[in-house]
Order: sequence, then structure tokens, then C-alpha cells
Amino acid sequence: MLTAILGAWVVDDFSRPLSDGDDTDQYEYAGYYFGKNLSLWPFPHLDLVNNQSFYPYGLNQVFLPWGFERDYWYALCYQFHGEHAGPYLQYYYIYSLLVAALGTYLLLQPRFGTGRSFAAGLIVSVFNLYAIFKFPVHMNVCVGHWTILCMIATYCLLHDLVNRQLVSLVFVLLWVWLHVQVLSQELGYVAGYALTFTTLALPVAGVVLYRQHPRPAQWMAQLSRYLAASWTRQSRLLLLMLVLILISTFLYLPLTLQIAFTAWEFDFAAMPPLRAWSHPLRLFLPHLPGLDAFVVPYQSWLRDTFESYGQGSPGLYLTILAGVVLWQTRRQVGLWLPVVLMLVLCLLYHPAVLPTLKLFPWFSFNRHGGRASLVYPVLLVLLALPLRWPTNRTGLIATAGVLLLMVSEWSYGLYLRTTLPTLVASDDLLRYCQTIRQQPGKAVLDWPFCAVGADGPGMAEGLCPYYKQQNAVFTFRRFYDKHVVGQYFGRLHPSQIQPFLRDGWPRLLTPGRSFTEADWRFFINFLRTNNFAGINLYPDLLTPDQVAEFYRRLGQPMIETHFPVAGRVVFIPIRPLAEKSRLAAP
Repeated sequence: MLTAILGAWVVDDFSRPLSDGDDTDQYEYAGYYFGKNLSLWPFPHLDLVNNQSFYPYGLNQVFLPWGFERDYWYALCYQFHGEHAGPYLQYYYIYSLLVAALGTYLLLQPRFGTGRSFAAGLIVSVFNLYAIFKFPVHMNVCVGHWTILCMIATYCLLHDLVNRQLVSLVFVLLWVWLHVQVLSQELGYVAGYALTFTTLALPVAGVVLYRQHPRPAQWMAQLSRYLAASWTRQSRLLLLMLVLILISTFLYLPLTLQIAFTAWEFDFAAMPPLRAWSHPLRLFLPHLPGLDAFVVPYQSWLRDTFESYGQGSPGLYLTILAGVVLWQTRRQVGLWLPVVLMLVLCLLYHPAVLPTLKLFPWFSFNRHGGRASLVYPVLLVLLALPLRWPTNRTGLIATAGVLLLMVSEWSYGLYLRTTLPTLVASDDLLRYCQTIRQQPGKAVLDWPFCAVGADGPGMAEGLCPYYKQQNAVFTFRRFYDKHVVGQYFGRLHPSQIQPFLRDGWPRLLTPGRSFTEADWRFFINFLRTNNFAGINLYPDLLTPDQVAEFYRRLGQPMIETHFPVAGRVVFIPIRPLAEKSRLAAP
């Protein structure tokens, strides 16, 4: 209940769809695209190659910011409400926080008691400050509930083995199911952390098991007795877990394989990696008044790539606790070794200089080291769980100080987050898009448009002259349900923009440039032959003469509104085909 209340305080606005004219719009769009292009027979797969954007040329849409559970959620809500958008992702985020908090508590409580498990559930959900500051602008990175639970379950498995406690077969199947569930989250960043932690933990678990059962000749007999006893005691629970594994495998594994193998078909070797990294010393930055990253220019001192508040900083209290407990448990190597190894790999990761995480194939497209901050609270909580409370006066005073620091950082960090509004689409914007939806025609041309990748293609070539204002305008097609010419991708291959370059679009997109008669003939023929419903014209990005010429050639707008960041936008419908022959005349 506390998690839901605090989460709702963070989300703030549940009235309309999320929209800020930037990355926030990308995740609703991914859900819209997912629902429109998903086929479930004979197994889930997506139509990735089409001209729904980059119209009419088309491209492979594999580099959308997928998060399959989130996308299933959005697509189901969208279909259930008659293909109308709503505040679906706000509720999904609350669900994510609840699953992370409650699941953490249920996994840890039998092993570490109520108090520690309750605190751990809060730390990895609503007091994961990096994650809550990522909502909603980077929702692909802030939603990590299954990854969090998978890492915690892996630690619990290791804990039980190290302490010679019987591991139930139901728990083993739960652990397997969580590994399938992580495939439902963002693949290039979030899911990979759970898979990495398991990869590091399994060899340690294997060594522990071998020391406890050093006679290989007896392994099959021991395994048979274990399986038979488990089936006798818990057959119904075992069947339930097997069904869950099959369902999750059907829903997520085919899509994961499709996206992974399709993405690996593109060769990015010739493109230099981004030098986006996070300094390890951020681990020691506190969330306190006058010391937070909004006030102190840490980036200028550390010379790293700062993306958002909380990056690299899970909380000074948590770093202190983890360090103390690591010293207390230094002889229990099997318990802390995978956690420390993963922490080191994440802290040292630099995509260009020291690409430690790219040892693992699921991090092939990881281009920002700071995004490992999502799992820092999880790793430090795992280190801190075996804390032995001090009994002497000095130790008790120090513990009280750390707990006071914890409450202070929780309170101040949450306060900072709630001062930032959650932006949603206006009623006027939704009415505007509904009007476009009702117009005949297959596509809408945003002018100017933006066809670009965050990794560079399209920018230097002149295909996105107004990146800041227009990188998200294509996402509004989720409201009017027509094809669009531009699109922003987090990653785009240079080959995918070649049709635009071939047809000379960078010249037409040049800011301030007036069209020649030849330009107008090309432009109007493009509209005429490709069944456009109309144009979204952005007057604030054009000169008055350019705007006047568009009105003279194409007619007056029928409706206008404001798109976030992009500013004023007017819709000019394309006249019936019989009238179009006159449009090329001056």
C-alpha cells in the first residue's frame, strides 16, 4: 500500500496519455506499433519491415524501444478501449513498482525477516531514485521489476546453497520462470543485468554444490529422489509453475529471438561507439539539500556523461551499509563474490574505452554506462542484507546515524522528484489528432520532418534540421493512425536513410530555404502519388514567406493545436485528386 501511494504521488497525473514532445512519447508509440503489427499465430511475431514510417520508402523497425510486457499491456488497453489512447502507462508503472516491492519482500522475508525485507522492497522500488527520476522520459530503463526479482531470486538460491538449506523444486521453477519474465523488459539494458548476474552466480553455485556433493556417481540417484519427493509434496504448485513457464515462453521468447537476430543483421562496426560513461565515484554522492546533483556541478569535476538525476548514486547510506556488511561477511566469499563482480563490471563500463559489459552478447547495443544505475540499489541491498547489528554503544550510535541518513535521503530524493510534473497530452491535441484520423488518405506529412537516429545517421545529412523540436512528432500517429514520413530511432543504420538522400530531401529541408518551381513540382507529385491525407505544418519552424507559400499552393489549414516542444502545428488537408492538377501552378 505504501508503495502504491508513493508511486501515485510520483506519477501525479492519470488523466490522459503521457506526452512531453520528447522520449516519453516513444514508449506509448512502441505499444501502439506493437498492437498494430503483432501476430500470435503460430507464435508471437512482429511485422518489422513496412512503410508505416519513413513513408513511402519503408524500413526495418527493429530498433524501436521494445519492452514486451509494457507493449502487451498498452496494446490490450488500446484495443479494449476502441483504439483510443489513455493513461495506460501510468498504471503500468504503478504495477511495476508494486511487483518489485511485494516480490522482493516475499522472496527475502523467509531468509532475512520482516524488517529488512520490507526496507529492501522500498529501496528497489519507490526509493530507487535513479529509476523514479527516469519516469516517464526513459520508461524503458525505469521499469525493471522482473529483472530486480530475478537477481534477488538468484541471490536467494545462492544463499540457500551456501547455508546448506534445502531448495524446493517449486522455488527452482520460480527462478526459471523469472528468467523468462525478464525477456519481457527492455532487452538492450534492463533484461541483460539479470542475465549477467545469473551468469556470474551459476559457477559459484556449481562449486558450492560440488563441495557438498563431491561424488558424481551418486548425483543421478540423489536427483531422482529429490524430484520424486518434490512431486509427492507439491505436485499442484509444480504444475502451476510449469504452466507459467510455458505461457511466458510463448509470449516472450519468440519475440526476443526475432528482435535479437534481426538487430544483429545490421553491422555497426564502422560507427564509433558513444563515449557515454558514469564515474564510479558517483556511488558516494548523497541525496541531501545542497549536496545533490541539481546543485553541485559534479559532472564538471568528474568529467563523465551525466544523463539524469540519481545516475550512479543509489544513496550514500546504502553504499555505507553495503561496505560495512561486506567487511563483516568477507569470509563468505560464495555469497558476495557474484554481487561484487557485477558491481565492478558495471562501475567500470565505458562503451569506448573499457566495454566490460560487452563480454555478454545481450549488451551488444548498450551505449550508456550510467544506465546500470537501475540495479545498483539491488546489488547494494544484496550486500547489505546479512548485516549483523552492533551491540556496543559506538556501533549503535553509528547505526542510528546511517538510518537517519537513509530517511533523510529517501525524503529529500522523493521530494525532489515530486516537484517535477508528469506531462500528458492536452485535450486540444487529442481533438486535433481525432480530426486528422477522420480524413481520407493513408499518410500524413510532417513539414519539416525529422528522420534521424540518436547514434548519428540523418543528423549530419540534414534530415532533421529541428531535432529538439521534432524528434517525437512522429509518435502522434498513435492518436491519428496514419503513416508518417519521419521517425526518430535510438539507433539507426546509415543504409536506412539512403532513399531520402537519393531523392534530395536534405535540400528541401534546409532551414529558411524557399522552394523553386522544380521543388514544388516534386513535392506536390510526392503528395499526389502517395495518397496523403494532408500535412502537419509547423509555422514556428518556417519563415513567414514559406508559410504563406504553403497556404497559397495547398490551401488554408482546417485545424490547429500545439504539439509539446514542436509548438504550433496546423493541418492542411490534401484536396481531392481532381483538384490536385492545379496545385503545381504558381
